[in-house]
Amino acid sequence: MQIPLGQIFGKITTTKFNFKVESHTQKWDYVKIRHADVGNILAQVNEIIKTSKEEIASCSIIGYRNERGFLRKPRTPLTPNTEVFLADQELIKSTLGLQQKGLYLGYLEGQDNIKAFIDPKKIITKHLAVLAKSGAGKSYAIGVLLEELINYGIPVVVIDPHGEYSSIKYPNTDSEDKKYFSQFDIKSKGFAEQVKELTANIQVNLDAEQIKIPVPQNAISLIENYPFKLTAAQKGLIYSIISNIKEKKSHFNFDDIIAELEFSDSNAKWKLISGIESLQKLGLFSHNPTPASEMVKPNQITIINLKGSPKEIQETVTNAIISELFEQRKVEEIPPFFLVVEESHNFCPDRGFGEAKSSKIIRAVASEGRKFGLGLAVISQRPARVDKSVLSQCTSQIALQVTNPNDLKAISTSFEGVTSETEEEIKNLPIGKALVIGAADYPVFVDVRVRKSEHGGRSKTFDFGKSPSTEDSGSEKGKELEYMFQPKITLNDVRKIEETEVKTVETLLRPCLSVLVGKNDRSFHIVFDLIIPRIYKITNKLQMFPVPSNTAKLSPKMREIFSIITKNKEVTASELFMKTKMSFSEVNKIVEFLWKNKFVIANKNKVKANPQAVIDFSNYNFTERPKYIESPSAKKLSPKINQQDIINFLERQNLEVKQKKLTYIPFYKVKTKNSEKIIDAMSYALQVK
Repeated sequence: MQIPLGQIFGKITTTKFNFKVESHTQKWDYVKIRHADVGNILAQVNEIIKTSKEEIASCSIIGYRNERGFLRKPRTPLTPNTEVFLADQELIKSTLGLQQKGLYLGYLEGQDNIKAFIDPKKIITKHLAVLAKSGAGKSYAIGVLLEELINYGIPVVVIDPHGEYSSIKYPNTDSEDKKYFSQFDIKSKGFAEQVKELTANIQVNLDAEQIKIPVPQNAISLIENYPFKLTAAQKGLIYSIISNIKEKKSHFNFDDIIAELEFSDSNAKWKLISGIESLQKLGLFSHNPTPASEMVKPNQITIINLKGSPKEIQETVTNAIISELFEQRKVEEIPPFFLVVEESHNFCPDRGFGEAKSSKIIRAVASEGRKFGLGLAVISQRPARVDKSVLSQCTSQIALQVTNPNDLKAISTSFEGVTSETEEEIKNLPIGKALVIGAADYPVFVDVRVRKSEHGGRSKTFDFGKSPSTEDSGSEKGKELEYMFQPKITLNDVRKIEETEVKTVETLLRPCLSVLVGKNDRSFHIVFDLIIPRIYKITNKLQMFPVPSNTAKLSPKMREIFSIITKNKEVTASELFMKTKMSFSEVNKIVEFLWKNKFVIANKNKVKANPQAVIDFSNYNFTERPKYIESPSAKKLSPKINQQDIINFLERQNLEVKQKKLTYIPFYKVKTKNSEKIIDAMSYALQVK
């Protein structure tokens, strides 16, 4: 027999009631009450007030299901002294309209045995807003949602300005998260095979593919992509120029536009030419753009990683991609898909906060996307700064903790069902708890489950020396995921190549430091061996070279002077004196030494770096990029060279270190009947002792 929690007393309305607590009751508990007219109804404990004499629970009525299955509230109040019971699972599920299957977000708050499944159609077809202050867990919650969408094969495109979401490729190995795997009934899992990562900045995002967007073929598109605001005269000139070009060509490129502008008599042309040249330098525009069909595929999440790109470029790429995908979806050239826009307040700001290049197309998707099968998710830590017309179109919402009064007001004015009491609850939500509105028939609080995949939104350093383990990922014992270069030959290939019988083949992983460096607006990738001082290079085969050093024998002060000289075309001794803390005579002696040893060339009273003495590290550009891949039964060799020594060396060469990763190059140790040798797995040419 079920024990009552207490009895109703005091003021009772059709939406609220109180009861005196007589048995253990907690905030957020779902309770059952018998109504004289409609039978059992469901309510939820919103607050518990305790005095020295009594304990009172304040409740909101959720309602009941009528004969047609619609959620309704009773039209008459409950009777005083009615007993209140803890609600059973079936009543909770049926009344709230929770699915028996769907997108598994976590557990219903306060109900550790009721999973919160959300109907994927309600998330996608109604548009979704995920809102929370920074650090409250919005990107974590979106990661959970993406993991679930993958299970349904729904194509997803993510606009990712900070490079947070590519971590979904890797299994979650966070020690704190792993404690809750069994509680949430999940296992660690990476989704590398279902993720396609594209980037606008290949120099920063080494693991991604360079995205290409179409060269503008009309005046409107060109104006939208311009890197600065145009005057009316400049816009008029563009319309005129494009019209002239179209009379001659059906397709044109930036050079055609520049050539046409140069014939113009208008003074407005010079800034326009400068803008066109800036667009050319980006390397983003192409007559062979990344096909929409490659970005939108069933069972695929496409991440547009914009990390490292300026705000203007992020807006340009976002505008171009969403515009193209929307047009392709309208004519059904690509399947229905879900579009996620992170940091939406930057890509579609409210009109009081300016206008982004991508604002117009995101507004169009918000208002029209549903009828074409394009679902939209806007993610933001500043709801007050997101375009209100876009927010109001999102009839499903996931709200985590929000404390800013303006942001709370934006939520309450944009979404139905958010009361002043709800605002207060959103304000006090602990991290990991979310209020889900619209995706269920009644707003529910959910304890968001831990992620299966790695969370990229955590604070972290740029030292990639530690590779996540995959003991919980379901892979075979002995296999790990490492940052390493993709082998071009397999163990079976080795056995076929050898002329004599192969007894054993062992995989060796040789530690390297993969470094992205920059100089004079150029970037290149250098791979240093971490056992002996040498640099790798690859063409059709793997090659090794001693680490070049022209300053190894120079004193620190000499290296300082030489560094300043190499940064300038020409410099005088007086200028060197001003840029250092050395005496003038000391500077003169060092310059004379550098000149005698052919480090510099003298031209009257000025000196410049001798081109033959300056190392061109672009000659060592390593065209392959390391990947996060499985390395079965491999033996890792131990590094002997300190990574920081390499970084210091590069900085002495006036190179900017943009990114570094500990990575591995695979080799095979082959034993035959008559010999033992080591060959690399990226070509057949190299033998290492």
